[in-house]
Amino acid sequence: MGTGIIAIAAGIAMGCAALGIGIGQGMLGSKAMESMGKQPEAAGSVRTALIVAMAIMETIGVLTFVIAIVLAGKI
Repeated sequence: MGTGIIAIAAGIAMGCAALGIGIGQGMLGSKAMESMGKQPEAAGSVRTALIVAMAIMETIGVLTFVIAIVLAGKI
């Protein structure tokens, strides 16, 4: 029974992380495009901040994937 719970926990962790990251990136991209539309002269700095924020979000997703693999290795 313990191995099944670990597998379910790994799957739920990946699913929740992917859902949260997807929603966050969508909201971030939407607001960045809105900001660039309102102030085109600030598009360069907004784009830079957008890329950094997206990279941080993706890093969280990759770390969650690694944790899920480690949990799956304990099965």
